[in-house]
Amino acid sequence: MQSDGASKEIPATPIWRVPFFMPVMSAVLLAMVAEAMAGSYMALLAVQKIGMSPLELSAFLTVPAVTGIAVTTTFGHLQDRKPVIWPLLLSLSAKVVGLIACAYLSQTWLLILGAGVLFGLSAASFALLFAVAKAYLDQLGEPVVLRGMALLRLIASLSWTIGPALGAALIWATRYEGVYAGAAFLAASALAIVIFTRMRVAPSDQQDRAHFSVKVLLSAAPALMALAAFHTAMFMGSNAMSIVVVQDLGTQSDVGILFSLCAGLEVMVMGAFVVWPYLSSKHWLLFVGFLLFGGYFLMAMAWPTMLSLYIGQLPRAAGIGIISIVGMEMVQGMLPGRAGTASALFGNTISVGFLLSGLGTGTWADAFGYWSLFTLCAALCVFGAMVLMFHAVQAWQKGGGVPRRSNGDDRN
Repeated sequence: MQSDGASKEIPATPIWRVPFFMPVMSAVLLAMVAEAMAGSYMALLAVQKIGMSPLELSAFLTVPAVTGIAVTTTFGHLQDRKPVIWPLLLSLSAKVVGLIACAYLSQTWLLILGAGVLFGLSAASFALLFAVAKAYLDQLGEPVVLRGMALLRLIASLSWTIGPALGAALIWATRYEGVYAGAAFLAASALAIVIFTRMRVAPSDQQDRAHFSVKVLLSAAPALMALAAFHTAMFMGSNAMSIVVVQDLGTQSDVGILFSLCAGLEVMVMGAFVVWPYLSSKHWLLFVGFLLFGGYFLMAMAWPTMLSLYIGQLPRAAGIGIISIVGMEMVQGMLPGRAGTASALFGNTISVGFLLSGLGTGTWADAFGYWSLFTLCAALCVFGAMVLMFHAVQAWQKGGGVPRRSNGDDRN
């Protein structure tokens, strides 16, 4: 932690009085509920309604991730250099149109093309909203930053509690069209909040801004690799779970209930980080997170039943909650004063995970079956933990560690 004697007391300013924090939180909730509704049934939409083959499914899932990485990186750097809001408006608008396309298009090539452009643009909205909030939180000191970012992550998980359950109800009543039309309405509501609150991007403090270079990026590479492995396992495991439940164990409604149960448990885990914000800086918790997350996949393989999947949502939720919050704090701590770039780097680990999971879900399942994906996900958890261990050993040998925020005194 900091060595400059900074106080660890929570500032008197309530977090809800931070400029634009409440609108950002509301927009995150609505946009993520829309994403949760749509994402829970994306693989099933492609396989059941459209009739995509495993390789077509891979293209449908991976093309948006490729474009999303480029868009998120570009918009993140732009937000640090020039405080403009139009990238966020464009990203949310693309999300609305892309979800409407999923509701009513049925041609495979049109869906893949539309997803590549529209969902690629929409992928940046998560990072951009978090960057807007963090730029204002940074003005109030590290304790408020930790609490505020943990609260936003909690809201994102709360969205995954609401979204799949709402999607399960809509798919029962209106099939896939209702799910994606409803998701588009919620994304449009998030866009309306950004517009009507006249949300602005706060300029970052040039004095406290970390220097971004290839050396800094390489020093962050182990953490980014571990987080990419985590997100790959998360998305790939979600795709596999939704398909094996419908094909072998349960119903479409079970899929939504499982996602909502996991997200509800995540909210409880993340609540601890809101109450005790300095838990976010305990990087050793990442190893606990990987252990729990990997244990869920092994449990699913050893005991392939619906009961096992329902019980397994407890370690799954704990692993996701811990890695998401502590991992984001680690990346942001490496780039003080660069909220856009740091959020883009973390957001790109999500996009890389989505990209690799799309390739893995189709190609690996085509060769070995969907159940075998659980073993692959467990191996990814082991890989992520080993990369972090290597990073920790290197930092210890150098007598350093992850760059920390210390009022600008530790700029790279």
